[in-house]
Amino acid sequence: MRYYVMSGPHQGDTGTMTDGVGEVRLPHPAMRGVHCRYKVNSTDAVIDQEGSEPGVQLHYAGDVSLQ
Repeated sequence: MRYYVMSGPHQGDTGTMTDGVGEVRLPHPAMRGVHCRYKVNSTDAVIDQEGSEPGVQLHYAGDVSLQ
């Protein structure tokens, strides 16, 4: 399933996620050893706009240290 990042340091990014997974972690663009957490917001999750591949919206949920 396609994802669209709606907020946070990766706003505007898109990618592919495993169906059924409610969280995506992406490397923080400014801090080494830290990942940004993005979660599906169930109230507006599915996005199906003309010209875009159907997918889910992800919203920033904070950071997590990999150490």
